[in-house]
This record gives sequence, C-alpha cells and structure tokens, in this order.
Amino acid sequence: MQLIAKGYTTLFAIPNLRRPIRQMSGGQRQAVAIARALYWNARLVIMDEPTAALGVPEQRKVHELVGALKRQNVPVIIISHNLQDIFAVSDRIIVMRRGQKVGDVRTAEVTDDDLVAMMVGSA
Repeated sequence: MQLIAKGYTTLFAIPNLRRPIRQMSGGQRQAVAIARALYWNARLVIMDEPTAALGVPEQRKVHELVGALKRQNVPVIIISHNLQDIFAVSDRIIVMRRGQKVGDVRTAEVTDDDLVAMMVGSA
C-alpha cells in the first residue's frame, strides 16, 4: 500500500513531501490525506466536500483519486452538495433531509431533478 499511497502524491505533483501542508494547494492536501489513509491501510475513506474551493483541474484529479480507490475496492463515502461531483464518482446516492434518510438510489437510475426533489421534500 505504501507504493500506491506514493502514487497519489505524484498525481498532484507534490515535489517535496517534507513541505508543510499549509503551503500546499487544496488538491495537494487532498492527495496527501488520501495517501495517509492508504499508508495506514484504511478500510474506508470518508471525504467531506472534497472538491470545495478547488479549481476545475484539481477537481478532476480528486475524481481520479476516488476512481483509483474504487478500483482498489476501498469504499469511499463522499459528503457533498455538488451534484456534478456526486454523479461523476458515485455508484449509489443516499439523500439526507433534516437528519433523516429520504432516499437511497443507484446513481444510474436517478436524475439530478430526482435528487433535488428528495432534498426539498417534493418527491
């Protein structure tokens, strides 16, 4: 897993792994966080708004990271309000409203309009 973890840091072009985190870009920070999880053999990765405040190229790289985790059979839970991100990387979507689960659907079987309806309570 250590070699796999190192691959995540190279995807975001981190030239010096001894560089303080606070000096890295948002995408580089995401890569370091995922690499750390893999290094310690995480059996589950939870990402809260993983693409918030990232540029489009960095968002794509985060999507690539999630895809790589999926290919390695590492489950990923993504908490996001960004429907484009959700549709880009998910197999299954759970919708919460006011602390209650109001939807549990396969991504391929739902539209963004369906999700919005569940979110606002009109479904």
